[in-house]
Amino acid sequence: MIINGKKDGSGEIIFTDKEIEILNKNKKLELSPKFLKHFANLFMALFVNIQHNFDEKTKKILSHEDQDIQIKKETDDL
Repeated sequence: MIINGKKDGSGEIIFTDKEIEILNKNKKLELSPKFLKHFANLFMALFVNIQHNFDEKTKKILSHEDQDIQIKKETDDL
């Protein structure tokens, strides 16, 4: 899996063919402690690097653990 951040504050996660195969078969990725640590490190680095690129409205968005976050098109309001 590759995590890329973009200058506008958006990003993408690119899955390998093997990860897509696992997702299609199991509908989930099981994360070992070592993998989860690497993922957390990379995701935190992405967050730190792109946080300043968010517009002011996006910077003010709060999230909660039980929140149902809907995936929207880029042009939709948050």
